[in-house]
Amino acid sequence: MKSSGPSRSRVSAVFRYLKGGLIATTLAFAVAAGYLSLLIFQQQKPLSHVSRYDVAWSASQGVNEFIRLYQRITAFQNMRTQERIEDIQLRYEILKGRVNVFESGFFADFTAGESFREDVIVRVAKAVEEMEGLVADLDEPGHASAIMALMAPLEPDLIRLSSEAAYFTSVKISEYEQDLLQVHRTFMATALGFILFGLALAAVLAFQNRTLAKTQSRLTDANKDLKRAATDLAHMARHDLLTGLPNRRLLREFLEDGVIEGDRVAQDTTVMCLDLDDFKHVNDTLGHPVGDALLQEVASRIKKSVDDKGIIARLGGDEFIVVLKDLDVEASSVLAEELIESISWPYMIDGHDVAIGVSVGLAQTKSNEADWDTLLSSADSALYSAKAAGRGSYRFFEPEMDVRLQRKRLLELALRTADYEKDFALHYQPIVNLNSKKITTMEVLLRWPHTPLGNVPPDEFIPLAEQTGVIVSLGAWLLKKACKTASRLPSSVNIAVNVSAVQFQRSDIVDTVTKVLRETGLEPHRLELEVTETLLLEENSDVHRALRKLRALGIRVSLDDFGTGYSSLAYLRKFTFDKIKIDRSFLTDMESNPAHRAIIDAIIGLTDALGVVSVAEGVETWDQLQLVGDSGCDEAQGYLFSKPVPESEMLRLFGNRTWTQRVA
Repeated sequence: MKSSGPSRSRVSAVFRYLKGGLIATTLAFAVAAGYLSLLIFQQQKPLSHVSRYDVAWSASQGVNEFIRLYQRITAFQNMRTQERIEDIQLRYEILKGRVNVFESGFFADFTAGESFREDVIVRVAKAVEEMEGLVADLDEPGHASAIMALMAPLEPDLIRLSSEAAYFTSVKISEYEQDLLQVHRTFMATALGFILFGLALAAVLAFQNRTLAKTQSRLTDANKDLKRAATDLAHMARHDLLTGLPNRRLLREFLEDGVIEGDRVAQDTTVMCLDLDDFKHVNDTLGHPVGDALLQEVASRIKKSVDDKGIIARLGGDEFIVVLKDLDVEASSVLAEELIESISWPYMIDGHDVAIGVSVGLAQTKSNEADWDTLLSSADSALYSAKAAGRGSYRFFEPEMDVRLQRKRLLELALRTADYEKDFALHYQPIVNLNSKKITTMEVLLRWPHTPLGNVPPDEFIPLAEQTGVIVSLGAWLLKKACKTASRLPSSVNIAVNVSAVQFQRSDIVDTVTKVLRETGLEPHRLELEVTETLLLEENSDVHRALRKLRALGIRVSLDDFGTGYSSLAYLRKFTFDKIKIDRSFLTDMESNPAHRAIIDAIIGLTDALGVVSVAEGVETWDQLQLVGDSGCDEAQGYLFSKPVPESEMLRLFGNRTWTQRVA
């Protein structure tokens, strides 16, 4: 009995220690469980931010809104409408909101202490602030161009910032993932302990473990998405999104690897600049989706023709670049002809038959003396020469082409910045009735004497004004100026104004004319609008409708340069003109060329049958006047009566009877 006392005492002590140990262990696990629960709770908020791609998402959305605004501005440059202005203003407000996000929250942590990132945010914020006034008055001349000038330098830095944000977020997620793994290990150890000391506690731990596993899975998926987004952004920065071809940046990288040696281009390198002819017409008539699909088809045909002979890139718009090595002039010419033939073959896109042409400019290195920018500029000069030669052709660069291109660029800049009142002048030339011997009409002729290059002839600056779209505002100014002048002429004398096809295509010509007549008070029947066969060539129902509306207002419509077009008689069947002006080319040698005399007789006979006034242009000699008069022509115009004169001399023509004596 005595021996059992100490034994029980030892057992009791052991149980006490075990009990104390169990309690201590249980408390330790309870504290551990509480600590882990607190840790998990504390991790929820940052994890939720990461799951929403906080920094990367903000950056990518900012870049997207920036690019969308830039695209809207570019589209607005091509066609100015109130709807596009409102869309641009909405996009601007969205971008402005994104800039506020850049300056707060997790994004501020991302940019803090990084000079490049802080500089980009400051520059973007400053540009957005400067753009506010420009966007508010977007329809003011030059504002859209000013906005694009502010935005263009920021685009590559914003794309880089977005890529860095994606990487930054990915790193943060990786750090959280490691923290979660450590929490997971601790929790597993706690779970084992609680399994030993209680199934209930083990069940709770298992539940918590499953919760953590799900969170880890979501974070892993989010990390994969961010890495994929970073890869996509890197691809977008180097490729054209529409065609998948390399862009200018990736092209440069390719060239540095295999063509550019230092800052020189390797010998026997050929650069082709390809530009689609009249691509804008496809966009305007069939819509941008068809235009985009056409560009994709063109890119496919270029790749098929070039194959592995060179590198292809799209620089934007309808311009493509092909870089070739080890091709001589003959081989390059063959490839250029093949490209022109292939691209010009008709397309079937969304049920539309689409025909497009292409012009090609080529530049070759004869040695390794040329740098890449010079070579590309030379190819661009050759392209301009090819287009000037009639399109659908190719030209190799020649040094004198640079002079023509520089002149064109100077004139284009001067056109865009011209003060119409100060830089342009209007001259007037009379049209004389051969029966009454009186002036019936004064034709307005535009002159551009004040340019950095001196006096520029109309046949040079008017096509350029049409190409750039400046003709719309310039033509409206000319029309108003001419109508004001007409109000000072005798009421029996009309004013004739030439109207470009571009004015019909890019503006509401009926509204423009109606507004000018209302503001100037000129009677509609005293205004004559002269159009050429080019306007009617496209069979555009909107153009025909506009012409009919103008005639319904009482405005006279004349067909200028008749006989030089593609199917002149067809136009007379589809539309009724008030006057037909016989092209001056038929008068130049009509005294010695019976064929020209016969054509003039036929045209005058046709106008008589139709009840339309006939006008002979370019009458310079007595013999020409006698011949057109004998043919029955109604009116005549030319240097025999008067050269085009400024307004200050125009009124003298009505008091000067010299020309009247000539007609008599």
